[in-house]
Amino acid sequence: MKRTIILTVMLLVIGRINAQITTSLTVSQPSATLSEWSANNSTIIYIADKSGAVGPQQVIIKTEMKTLDGEIVATKDLARSQVYTLAAGTRIFYAKDVVPLDVMTFAGSYQNSLIKTGQLPAGTYQLSVQLVEPGTFMPLTPVLLRTFNLTASQLPYLIMPVNNDSLNAKAAETAIIFRWTPLIPQAQVQPYYRLQVFQILPFQQPLQALRGNQPVLDQLLRGQTQYIWRSQLPFATDTTARKFIWTIQTLNANQQPYIQTTGNGESRSEPFIFFIN
Repeated sequence: MKRTIILTVMLLVIGRINAQITTSLTVSQPSATLSEWSANNSTIIYIADKSGAVGPQQVIIKTEMKTLDGEIVATKDLARSQVYTLAAGTRIFYAKDVVPLDVMTFAGSYQNSLIKTGQLPAGTYQLSVQLVEPGTFMPLTPVLLRTFNLTASQLPYLIMPVNNDSLNAKAAETAIIFRWTPLIPQAQVQPYYRLQVFQILPFQQPLQALRGNQPVLDQLLRGQTQYIWRSQLPFATDTTARKFIWTIQTLNANQQPYIQTTGNGESRSEPFIFFIN
């Protein structure tokens, strides 16, 4: 019996030696919005290089995410993780393989942040990755650690027309130029900017117009931070000044609010007012 056990152990050891796997891990400027990680293959690159005479080998990627002081942020549910088969040679894995959101379990406050905003809080994190055996989850490779920073997103700030600006009526009939700053930091997937302009009626407060009126301009732009509005409205014939409020709403690739809990919950910039005299 002892001889059988010893022989089995020796075969396992020899098998591991003959099927050596070396790995490397790169983490490059990830977005605080986790759903964007899988859209850019350069976010996480995990390379497994298998050598030796043993045939194909099944593996699971074990992943953990922590803060620098060791607080657990997320762990991968290995029981529900995809099993990969490594043949001789090099296999490259990306964020969708290393951090698949459908099998990642996030700790309390981080889970709440993801539900509300789709983002992790700004800060410094550490990602640990290794290959393990399916079923037993015995390690096949050393743990690789990489540190990365997440920066809080800053929504666009309106530039032109400036707040409470007065525009010449004749010029405004031809063109009104709107400008704003881009989303910071730059998203891995170009955001949509929704430019909306509302007229403020004489009996209204500006935010009432923003909330209750139909926009006189509603333009969706992909990645652009300037728009020229050629309204062709008869401003020059008005006997009184017209008053408008404008704002930029930032949307993700699915045209949903980029940060759902910022300000009014719709990822809108702080609105500006302008007049046409």
